[in-house]
Amino acid sequence: MRRVLSVGALAFGTTALSVALPVAGSSFLTPGISAAQAQTPMTITGRVQDTTNVLGDTSELNSKISELSKNHNIDLHVLTIDKFESPEEAKAWTEETTKKNSYGNADAILVIATESRRAYFAAGSNKALSSDQQSEVYQKYIKPKLQSGDYKGAALEAVNGINAQKGGISPAVAIGGGALGVAGVAGAGYYIMKRRRSKNEPGSTPAYSTSKVPEVSLEELRTRAGAALVQADNSMVQSKQELEFARAQYGNEHVKPFEEELTRAQELMQASFHRQKLLNDDVPDTVAEQRAWLSEIIDNSQEISDISRDQAQKLSEMRNLEHEAPQAIARLQGRIPELQQIVETAQHTYARLKDQYLPSALEPVSKSAALLDSHQRLVTQELQEASRLVDTSRSEAVVHLRNAEESAAQITSLAEAVSNHASALESAQSSLSTDILSIQRDVAEAKSLAESQNRAELAATAAGMEAILGQVSQQAQERPNDPIALTEQLHQLTSELNRSMSSLRADREREQAAKESLSRTLRSAEAQVRSASDFINNRRRGVGSQARTYLSEAQTALNDAHRLRESDPVNSLNRAYEAISLASDAQNSANQDVNNYWDDNRYGQSYGGDSLAQGMLLGAIFSAMGSHSASASTGHHWGGGDSGGGWDFGGGGGDFGGGDGGSF
Repeated sequence: MRRVLSVGALAFGTTALSVALPVAGSSFLTPGISAAQAQTPMTITGRVQDTTNVLGDTSELNSKISELSKNHNIDLHVLTIDKFESPEEAKAWTEETTKKNSYGNADAILVIATESRRAYFAAGSNKALSSDQQSEVYQKYIKPKLQSGDYKGAALEAVNGINAQKGGISPAVAIGGGALGVAGVAGAGYYIMKRRRSKNEPGSTPAYSTSKVPEVSLEELRTRAGAALVQADNSMVQSKQELEFARAQYGNEHVKPFEEELTRAQELMQASFHRQKLLNDDVPDTVAEQRAWLSEIIDNSQEISDISRDQAQKLSEMRNLEHEAPQAIARLQGRIPELQQIVETAQHTYARLKDQYLPSALEPVSKSAALLDSHQRLVTQELQEASRLVDTSRSEAVVHLRNAEESAAQITSLAEAVSNHASALESAQSSLSTDILSIQRDVAEAKSLAESQNRAELAATAAGMEAILGQVSQQAQERPNDPIALTEQLHQLTSELNRSMSSLRADREREQAAKESLSRTLRSAEAQVRSASDFINNRRRGVGSQARTYLSEAQTALNDAHRLRESDPVNSLNRAYEAISLASDAQNSANQDVNNYWDDNRYGQSYGGDSLAQGMLLGAIFSAMGSHSASASTGHHWGGGDSGGGWDFGGGGGDFGGGDGGSF
C-alpha cells in the first residue's frame, strides 16, 4: 500500500529543535502549582526528581525505569525544572548536571524545563544508544508528549523509546569519508525476484527465510525498517567515499577487492529499496507479506552494515592515516588552490544561470553556492587543526584530517552538480524548438484522425493541447525561463496524445511514434535523475528513506528504458516516463526533508552556514555513532547545529556521545 516508512529527516543526526506550541489554552504547569525558580545544574536524588510537581504519581514511571535497567542495563534519570540557568543552553546545562552526578556509560538523562518549554535527552555512551538512536527516542517518543503538555507521558515514552532502540539492529559502523555516490546501480531491479501479486491473490504468503528480527508490532517494524534503510544507505555511501580516497592514493588494482565486496552490499541495498517499493505501491499486501519484506529490509541492512564496517576497517588499515597523517595533510594542503578554483568556477556558473533562467529552474542547486563557501572554509579550518595537533595528538589530528577530506570531496561534488545542472538546462533549452515541432506534428495527426474517424473527444483533446502548446512555445522564447519545466509540459502532452490515439494506431504506428519521442524523453529522464541524485547525494544527512527509494526506483526505471530502447521502444518510453516521475518525486521529497532539517537546525543563521555544511557531512553521522576509531579515542565529535558532540563525565568516565532536545 502507499505509505512512507516511519523515519524522519532528523533520524540521522542530533539537533536542537524548535517546534510549534500547543493550542491556545493549554497550560505549561499543573493547575495550582507555582513555578519553581530557575535552577543551576544540581545533584539528583533517585531516578525521578520532579522539582516542578508536574509528574504526579511516579510509581509506574519508577517501575518501568527499574525494568529498563534490568533488561538493558541502562539507568534512566528524569528531572523536571523551571528553566535552565547557568548555563542557559539545555545541552550545556545537562552536561554539567551529569558531571555533578558522576553519570557513566550506563546512564541516560531526560531534563524537562516546564516554564521555558525546553528539554534535553542524552545517553551516557554510544555503546548504550548511538547519537541517531538518541535523536530517534527524543523525536518520535518524547517530543510528541511534551508538545501536548503530558510530561509524565514524555518520561514514560523515553523508557519505551529506549526499549525500542535496544531491540533494533546495531548501528552501522563506518569510518570517515564524504557524501558522494548514488543510491542505485544498473540493473538492480533484476537482482531480486520481481514478485507481484494480483488483487485476486490477497492471501499469498512470500516464501522467505526466517528473519532474525524479533516479533514486534507492524508499526514498530516499519519504524525500524525505515531507520535501518537510511542507516545502511549512509554506510554504503561512506564506504564508497573511503574507497575513492584509497583509490586516489594507491590506484585501481589495490582497491579492486574492496570494490567487489561493496558491489555485493549494493545489490542487497537495491533489494531493500525494491522491497520498500512493494510496500509503497497500490497493490494490497497481507500482514505476512509486510512483515516478511520489512524484516528483509532490516536483515539486509544489518548485512550491509557488516560488509561496510569490514571493508572500511581494511581500507583504513591500508591508508594508515595514523602513520601517514603529515603526508596526507600536505597533499590536501597542496590541493587548496585547485579547490578554490573549483569553487570560483561553480559560483561563476551559478551567477550566469541566475541571469538566464527563472528561480524555479535553479531550485536543485539554489543552495550550492553557500554550501561551497562553507566547505571551502571548513577545509582550511580542519587542516589548520590537523596541522596543529599532528605532533601532539595524532588520533585527534586524523579526525580533523578526515573532516577536511570530506569537505574537499563535497566541494567537488557540489561543483559537479552545478555543472551538470547547467548542462541540463542548456540541453533542454536547445531542444525545445525541435520538441515543439515534433509535438505539433503529433497534434496535427490527432486532428486529422479525429476528423477522418469522427472522434469528437479526440478533436477536443487535440484543440486543448494545441492551445497549451502555443503557450509553451511563447514561454520557450522568453528570458528568463525554465526550460526543464517546459520540457516536462511537452512530455505530458506527448503522453496524453499517445494515450488518446493508442486505439486508433496500428502496432507499427505506435512503435514508430514511441521511437520518435523516445530520444528526447530519455534525454529528459537522464537529466531529471542526475539532478535528483546530485541533490540527494550532497545532502544525505537531511534526506529520509522515501526520497532515497524514489531515487533508487528512478535509476532502475532509467536503466530499463535504455535496455529496452532498441527491442521494445513502447515499453522503453513508458519506463522513461516513470523515471521522470520518480525522479521528480525524489527531488520534491528530498527538498522537503532538507528544508525541515534546516528549519530545525538554523539557529538564526542563513542557509548554508558552516554548521549546516558540517552537519551535512556523513562523517559527522558516523563519528556521532562512535564508529570512528580515532574520534572514539578522543571523545570529540562535531556535527551540525547545537548538539551531536560528546563529552567526558569526569569521575563517571562516561562519554555522552550525542543527545537531542530543544523547544517544545
